[in-house]
Amino acid sequence: MSMDPELKRAISVVGDLPSIPLVANQIMVAVADPATSADDLRTILEQDPVLSARVLKVANSSLYAFRREVETLRHAVALLGFRTVEALVLAASLRDVFAHFGLSEKLIWEHSTLAGVVAGRLASYGPIDLERDVAFTAGLLHDLGKIALSNVYRQRYNAIMLRTYNDGISFVDAEREEFGFDHAVLGGHVASKWKLPPLLVAAIRFHHHHPDDYPSGAPEQRRLIALTSVVTRTCTKLGLGRRGAAESIALDDNPAWAALGLGPDDAEPLLECALEEAKHAQGLFG
Repeated sequence: MSMDPELKRAISVVGDLPSIPLVANQIMVAVADPATSADDLRTILEQDPVLSARVLKVANSSLYAFRREVETLRHAVALLGFRTVEALVLAASLRDVFAHFGLSEKLIWEHSTLAGVVAGRLASYGPIDLERDVAFTAGLLHDLGKIALSNVYRQRYNAIMLRTYNDGISFVDAEREEFGFDHAVLGGHVASKWKLPPLLVAAIRFHHHHPDDYPSGAPEQRRLIALTSVVTRTCTKLGLGRRGAAESIALDDNPAWAALGLGPDDAEPLLECALEEAKHAQGLFG
């Protein structure tokens, strides 16, 4: 089966899309290693002065209100904690992938960063049982295709975003009408070009699919795809990275919900967990 010409063109263009910086990848590996110390993280961060400044700025912000000024990077890492530092670094790195950063791009970025922290929180909720780091990264990168579309077709994609807000059409439907493919398909190609693990590529590529159409593979992969689907729907319901909340969305009518072993009684507690995590994270990324 031949590839859609417009998709082929988009894939060729996004070959120049900058990848997540080396420092961010090193931070992810370090945080996942129980032997990592605050000095180890400081050493990695010092390779990137911009990221280092961001961490120090957050440590001295009103969000934390530490008793005295945090002057050193090592002290900031120790006070904030490894997970917070990782979230800050990955969110800042994802922002750098955008070719432009106007209001539309800011909304995509906010939705992605908050989806990451929500996914990390929900990874251990009830029967979901996924590694927090993998869930966080899948949530953060699930809309990689939107970034690519915004970079390659900025005016056309701004028009799509207006349609989703004004006409209530979904991103996937609007993208397919305009391009003949959607952001998840393109995002999967970008993730493959970045040589991300197959687990993450599948979550990015299939998070808008019905569980019956997930690729066959390990149960962990299917749960990660389903969680990514539930998380993006949860964030949309809460209005995270959107112009307003979509309160009419019912979380438990998404087939991915049942695929995770969740039931109707999980909707409210899961939403509360997501909202609590998002409120904290909005202070970090604002």
